[in-house]
Amino acid sequence: MLTTRKAADRLGVTPRQVRRYVADGLLDAQPLGDYSTAPLAITEESVTRLAQVRADNPPRRRRTIGKRNTP
Repeated sequence: MLTTRKAADRLGVTPRQVRRYVADGLLDAQPLGDYSTAPLAITEESVTRLAQVRADNPPRRRRTIGKRNTP
């Protein structure tokens, strides 16, 4: 089991993004308490699985609004 921060480090994302992945069902996790802000224990298998999916399908780059490449 991994903490949110360790899972984020392995995936190269923020802890907030890890919590989004858990909420979206992309990572398997169990809360370590009976309250809404309890820390999460995330399975290593789900982190490995998501890392492989991300490697196979890298996220697309987003355009930055207002910035242009001008000579």
